[in-house]
Amino acid sequence: MTDKKLKNFIRERLSWWVTHTGLGYWKINFDWEEVIKMNHGGYDTAALCECDWRYQEATITFGMEKIRKLKKSDIERTIVHELMHIFINEMREDGIHHEERVATQLQKAFMWIKDAK
Repeated sequence: MTDKKLKNFIRERLSWWVTHTGLGYWKINFDWEEVIKMNHGGYDTAALCECDWRYQEATITFGMEKIRKLKKSDIERTIVHELMHIFINEMREDGIHHEERVATQLQKAFMWIKDAK
């Protein structure tokens, strides 16, 4: 898949999930980097969500080097996982480990609901 088609797929899935998770009232930007440079622990990741919960604004950055290697279903899981950070970002304390676990659990719950139809 070309990068243009890949980005269009991501935009379409983001739009669907933002609507269906009730996050439409947030201002959510998205960005593309070839490789994501992490500043909180050196995780190797396909995407990163940075939130400012005070103003209900977020930016999701996609690391194209990693995203290109994923199946569409894994890209969608990644999108949902990053959106879950929007819900829970303000609970972050002393690092991201607990937030990562909760975002993963929420992502699985939302995917389960989608797949149940």
